[in-house]
Amino acid sequence: MGHLALRFFGTFQVTLEGIPLSNFRSSKVQGLLVYLLMTPHQVHARDTLATMFWEDETDTIAKKNLRQSLYQLRKILKDDSSDNPYLLVTRSSVQFNADSNYSLDVNDFLFYLENEQRESAVTLYRDELLAGFTCDSLLFDAWLRQERERLHRLALDALFALTINSLEQGDYRKAQSLARRQLTLEPWREEAHQQLIRALALRGERSAALAQYETCRVVLAEELSVEPSEATISLMTRIRNQVVLETNLNKRKNYPKTEFVGRDVEYAMLMKIYRQVSRDGLQIVILSGKAGTGKTRLTNQFLDWVALDGADVLKG
Repeated sequence: MGHLALRFFGTFQVTLEGIPLSNFRSSKVQGLLVYLLMTPHQVHARDTLATMFWEDETDTIAKKNLRQSLYQLRKILKDDSSDNPYLLVTRSSVQFNADSNYSLDVNDFLFYLENEQRESAVTLYRDELLAGFTCDSLLFDAWLRQERERLHRLALDALFALTINSLEQGDYRKAQSLARRQLTLEPWREEAHQQLIRALALRGERSAALAQYETCRVVLAEELSVEPSEATISLMTRIRNQVVLETNLNKRKNYPKTEFVGRDVEYAMLMKIYRQVSRDGLQIVILSGKAGTGKTRLTNQFLDWVALDGADVLKG
């Protein structure tokens, strides 16, 4: 049996043995395949499927339509000539064969998330589940909307976590990219606006950070009729008042504002200790090394971050 490859993020795409399949009789046939694939471990009663996709038809016509659609699907998938078919069909039930030779991007996405491989997961999430797809079935469309929202939330949560990691590792360019992607998916997502503002400020782009705050304020007003939260306002107040370790004082005479790279281990250690402070109380850290090894750059970068995180910083 050839390999069946399916992509449901974005538009509906199916290939069998590398050849695109497009000869589906109707969107209901496509929808039936989608539903069976997304629930591979569930045995569906024929009556339930008939009602789901042809709820406005009589019982007799609905069952006839289901029978014809299943015939069409099995023909397209070449199930009749396979010892390990994609569809397991009996007189009373239908199920997608989870042990068949197939791949589905939604399954891979969920697998990566379960194994904390967020980078791989968000790469697969090109667009929402079956963007724009419908098959003129209220029950199916309601189920599809629910699945879209569930996967959309999972993708946003993964992007949010990756953005936090990038910020804490000092990779502000990547943090900007990840935050912007969240806002592409959901422009009114205030947490992503906060992350983008923080990343811009920490890269020294204060004007851009201020502009992003205004964008956030306008979007929240237009889309949700609300003002930015206290956390967002507090973040911007710190940037406006130059509380972040006198970021622009004398244009940082101690070092040029360059991309922060090459000190991942030490920076991660500082971040870990900073997180312990709220739990364990006072912590003292001594940062030592030969002259010219980047101690000042590392220290200032770290203190910039914690100041934007809400800490009060005294520097002397």
